Amino acid sequence: MTCLATAVSTEIINKNESQIDNFNDRGWLEECINLSTDEKIELGNYIISYNCDFQKNGTDFIELVTFNQKVDIEGSEKLYQLKSFSGPKEIGELKNKIIFLNSSIAVNVNDKGAGKLKLKIWSKTDVFSEINMSTTAPEFLLISQGETVNIPLKINNSGCIEELVRLEASKSEFYTHKFTYEDYRINKIKLHPNETKDVNVELKIDNDCTPGEHNFTINASGRSSTVLIFPFIVEENSSKSIEKLAIQLSKVYVSGKAGSEIVVPVRIFNSGDVDLKDIGLDIKSPVDSWEIYVSKKKIDLIESKEYETVDLTIRIPSETESGDYFVSIKGVADNVETEETKLRVNVKSQSNSAWTGITIIVLVVTGLFFAYKKYGRR
Repeated sequence: MTCLATAVSTEIINKNESQIDNFNDRGWLEECINLSTDEKIELGNYIISYNCDFQKNGTDFIELVTFNQKVDIEGSEKLYQLKSFSGPKEIGELKNKIIFLNSSIAVNVNDKGAGKLKLKIWSKTDVFSEINMSTTAPEFLLISQGETVNIPLKINNSGCIEELVRLEASKSEFYTHKFTYEDYRINKIKLHPNETKDVNVELKIDNDCTPGEHNFTINASGRSSTVLIFPFIVEENSSKSIEKLAIQLSKVYVSGKAGSEIVVPVRIFNSGDVDLKDIGLDIKSPVDSWEIYVSKKKIDLIESKEYETVDLTIRIPSETESGDYFVSIKGVADNVETEETKLRVNVKSQSNSAWTGITIIVLVVTGLFFAYKKYGRR
């Protein structure tokens, strides 16, 4: 350290000392920070350190509170001492003083004894919080559809207060993420001053993610915040598994009378290259009063290129009017479904059939009567 820099800085700091009773703290941010022996805090470019050391006789401790400033000279950072206070008398007198490090940072020092200082710090800007985040991951990531990558993060609190840091990331329909710390899933992490913790973020790309360029943004925020942006390119996975389901009706047109029951076999075919689980039929009845049953509501498993046949039973209410009705049927599995298939059901009304039969009987009887009347008397 050069004496010239120290002398000039000491003169400046001496001019900016005042009694605490004369200080108006309106418009200032305020923090109380405890400082133990051989600790220091950084406030922007300023450092306050507290040390206890033996005197030359090696028997007595001497306390030392030092105010330093970091200065960048020709690309090299140097530390200049602004002011120091030694011994319990000098440090004790600071209790009633405010030291202005510059026009926007002020400090009050209170010696609590037993190697403890209580600092009360005021600032026009938030110099207390500084969250930093870094990674060893490459700047550009190349990921395939359906792939999962792990991004290592270092979250650092270089401020002078304890921080609860919230971790967030951009959301998309094409990928999901989760933060973990020591194998535990998290969305916040607590950091003491000057503490760094290793966090992992797992990025999982969806099988249907659009190939091309994407951005993944991570934000770590306490009282201050920091952001990392990861550009990545998604490649199409030509070897990815295909889930595909199909259904086939034994008949697409059936006919029945009102009040009757119709059974239609339905084949459910796994036409993809992976096994499917929890397969069933999604059925929409043409009329609420119709009862439609499936012989097997859920099929646990259909292996790739295999099929299962179920019976679809349709009970047509007796009051149903004649005409064509359509039953909508879809095959559904865990992550896939078929297109809708229509089953045409032609209904013949019971009442019309009965009246037709009665009419025929009446006509036959009438015909016989007239025939007998005409020819029977001869």
